[in-house]
Amino acid sequence: MRDKRLVMCIVVCLWALIGSVSAQMDEPQALKDLIAGVEVRAVQKVFETDIHLFNGQDLTTFTAAAHDQVVLFGTLTPFPVEGKAAVQQLIREYFSNHDYAKWTPVDAKFFVTGTSALAWGHYTLREQARVGPRRVLHGRYTFTYTQDAGEWVLVALDFSPLS
Repeated sequence: MRDKRLVMCIVVCLWALIGSVSAQMDEPQALKDLIAGVEVRAVQKVFETDIHLFNGQDLTTFTAAAHDQVVLFGTLTPFPVEGKAAVQQLIREYFSNHDYAKWTPVDAKFFVTGTSALAWGHYTLREQARVGPRRVLHGRYTFTYTQDAGEWVLVALDFSPLS
């Protein structure tokens, strides 16, 4: 008899939980919010992976999630750098002139709308050039992503130094 009551209690609790979840899922906005949360986490993971690879000075895999026509604007050159191969070459040149570089996002924010996404915030770059003093640089960044074949890929990077 006791086992029957326990089973009945579990069934009732599960039924109530399923009813609650399905009621929320019937609401289009709740479903949109759920999907947006999943996509934001996916973009955040791609962003964090690229930062981890950069900080590990991994020349072969940084920008692995970049589109072939990615464009970089920012502090390493006054001109836009167009194409994945050109961005990788710029990063190789940067690391060949530095013993150490660590890029840290500050207050990272993420936004997804449809098949487009942004990661933006402030950064701190701690670097040690092969020749010269250690430096700590601060700035703003924007990474722009799009979905390509169901995967988030980086299409543009913009780094703006703060004086």
